Amino acid sequence: MKWNDVYVAGTASYLCAEEKVAEAVADGRYDATEAETDDLVAVRVAGPDEFPPGMAAAAAAEAMSRSGVAPADVVLVAAAGVGFQGLDLSTPASYIQGKVLGRHGASAVTVGQASNGGMAALDLAAAYVASRPAPAAALVTTGDKFALPQFDRYRTDSGIVLSDGATGLVLTRGGGVARLEASNVISDAAHEGFWRGDAPWTDHSDPAGWPVNLLPRKEQYLAQGVDLMAVLINLDKRQQECVDLTLDEAGIRIEDVARFVYPNVGSKLFDWELMASLGIDRSRTTWDWGREVGHLGGGDQIAGLNHLLETKAVRPGDKVVLVGTGGGWSFGCAVLEIQETPHWAGSADVTEANGAR
Repeated sequence: MKWNDVYVAGTASYLCAEEKVAEAVADGRYDATEAETDDLVAVRVAGPDEFPPGMAAAAAAEAMSRSGVAPADVVLVAAAGVGFQGLDLSTPASYIQGKVLGRHGASAVTVGQASNGGMAALDLAAAYVASRPAPAAALVTTGDKFALPQFDRYRTDSGIVLSDGATGLVLTRGGGVARLEASNVISDAAHEGFWRGDAPWTDHSDPAGWPVNLLPRKEQYLAQGVDLMAVLINLDKRQQECVDLTLDEAGIRIEDVARFVYPNVGSKLFDWELMASLGIDRSRTTWDWGREVGHLGGGDQIAGLNHLLETKAVRPGDKVVLVGTGGGWSFGCAVLEIQETPHWAGSADVTEANGAR
């Protein structure tokens, strides 16, 4: 969808304490061969008092402060999360709304979509903002903590190391640090079973299946006679379709883009996502930053954009493209044009700035 008068007014990241992956290799928690292939440096690990809704609320509060948007102007809170959010039957979006906006009339929506959750929330928020007269704003957050016994961050999937943290982003009408020119989320369930395998549905989360391991599920799916190459070609095709559609709506070409923000995954998977379909060099991406952060569930794109803004890696007029993929499968893309160097450029992420742990 092409958007008019929809802007990013503020962003923020809450990144937990750093853990060097070399430590996990030395401890036997991360396979040495896979670590060499992934070529990651560090991930973020939450402490015992850090939980997704609280981290997301901290990032959201910082993003709101940076944006200058009044809480009364927010019409939507869209909170994305992949894993357990800290309490059964909790409502993270409402919790964040209460902590950041107070008693307020905005719609509060919790978003799934796996690792594409941040992109899905962004696309939803853009529609809310665009359909309402100024001053209308939306607050988008992501938040995840991949802790044992449910998750083994180094072994849940191949080519991906799960990382803890949260993000916040404010969309508004009438101006901001970046204009959202177009965004799309498309889905294709042709290979939905690739992440599900042949395991039966159950009445509740079963600790017997912890830590969650996606690799046997993929093997079960392929054992049904599905060709792995057919799966990969389909995923690549749909991702490319989403990117092409969004670039076309924004009226730009690949060569017009200054920086791309892709999911923070291992080197081999990163190159497959990036260069197999688009031919993009890593220097135009956030790879160097992402390999020191790890995969933040649905938060890689907002965190990557925040990194580009904070470090002054982009300047007015630059085009930035965010790309996401989520199991099931869904694909997201957004095109932004940087409008100004934000006043918060040069600042640290929320945890470093506030000493929050």
